[in-house]
Amino acid sequence: MKVTALSLPLLASLASAGPLTERQSCPKVHVFGARETTVPQGYGTSQGLVDQVVRAYSGATKEAIVYPACGGQSNCGGASYDSSQTQGTAAVVKAVTDFNKKCPDTKIVLIGYSQGGQIMDNALCGGAGNTLTGAALASVKAAIFMGDPRNVNGLPYNVGTCKNKGFAARPSGFQCKPADPSIIQSYCDSTDPYCCNGNDANSHQQYVNKYGSQALTFIKKLLDASP
Repeated sequence: MKVTALSLPLLASLASAGPLTERQSCPKVHVFGARETTVPQGYGTSQGLVDQVVRAYSGATKEAIVYPACGGQSNCGGASYDSSQTQGTAAVVKAVTDFNKKCPDTKIVLIGYSQGGQIMDNALCGGAGNTLTGAALASVKAAIFMGDPRNVNGLPYNVGTCKNKGFAARPSGFQCKPADPSIIQSYCDSTDPYCCNGNDANSHQQYVNKYGSQALTFIKKLLDASP
């Protein structure tokens, strides 16, 4: 084929179209959600808040963490709680890291409910194998845990009425590492038997209804303030 001077700009534009299109396909905001124990694959109760964030930012996308979400029950495959949360933590680290490699400028939000909150907590603050690091960790601009069994009284990001601890609580004096705790809010009330020592299981399912607007305001503040 004879290449003319006129065709050179066209060839140059075609050569650059691939990478440009890929960059343009990346959203400004991407939300990862993680469900609670025994709930079928998807977002579980976290979906209400996940969807609020997606609606707040044009073009935002969402993705559910794929993990057992089990505690030994047959309807979720029989995986033990410890195995499930370990697998879930690894799934969070992999999902966020892979997404950040593909879309390095996208701002990421993590929202986890109950065991889903625990695996997000582990991925940011340690306690179950690998944690997020480097660019992937920096891409996470906000994280919300709701009914997280790792809750313990006195953490700087706690929200709610619980003054005790969950059944998989952090040790007294715990400090979140390697994440910056200022990007986190963890919601737990005293009546909750899973993240606290209450006896009202129904209250464990009410965090999006009760605190969803507050959590969304926190997320938007951090997203809007980050470059």
